Amino acid sequence: MNHERQSHGFRILGFDCVSSTNDEADRLARNGASDRTLVWALSQRSGRGRLGRAWQSPEGNLYTTALLDPGLPLGRLQELSFVASLAVHDTVAGLSPDADLVLKWPNDVLLGGAKISGILTETLARGASFVALLGVGINLAHAPGAVRYPTTALADHLAVPVTVEGLLDHYLKALSVRYALWCSEGFSPIREAWTVRSRWIGRTVSVANGEQSISGRYDGIEADGAMIVVADDGVVHRISAGDVRLAEDD
Repeated sequence: MNHERQSHGFRILGFDCVSSTNDEADRLARNGASDRTLVWALSQRSGRGRLGRAWQSPEGNLYTTALLDPGLPLGRLQELSFVASLAVHDTVAGLSPDADLVLKWPNDVLLGGAKISGILTETLARGASFVALLGVGINLAHAPGAVRYPTTALADHLAVPVTVEGLLDHYLKALSVRYALWCSEGFSPIREAWTVRSRWIGRTVSVANGEQSISGRYDGIEADGAMIVVADDGVVHRISAGDVRLAEDD
């Protein structure tokens, strides 16, 4: 470990380089690390995103994983992806108030129509309960290339530069507020705030999960975060994972 400090109610463990912040948080969780422990690395050798995809991790961007232990059932922990995307939205909006920001299900934050962050929520059984490993990366200096969707870097949108450490502080402040709200009031206020900032509700979308694809009207998200798509034949589909695109772009 390179250094340790406290900020915004989090115990921050900082590293120059790790295989991935989720891997390091997993190791810490197995060794009994407590709620609100955050791993921060300047770079990652083997960063990963949703569905096992590699996540480019050069120095200059923000790479974190928060170990969260709210004492709730396993089924509730996936709600933390929405908590994280709101925290990233809050972070970027605070640094660039006029930014063109929207949220895309399940956990993409888009700045000017391009991805500004990567979010990966993993869970770990610990004793009789589960903890969440909330991995969040924000593109500050570099936008990953050779990826499935357009990406952007926050530095290209800021009037006043911010350091990686400054960005970490903004993010932790936002995450602390959103996490405390979720812990005290549940998913409902998170869901409402997420929906207000979301993209494509009411439009026809196509959702791909592996070889399966479903097309229909996007009717928002349910109380557990599942995406609701109403097909042309009226069948209502509850979708828990997948890649979403506008049907007209397919």
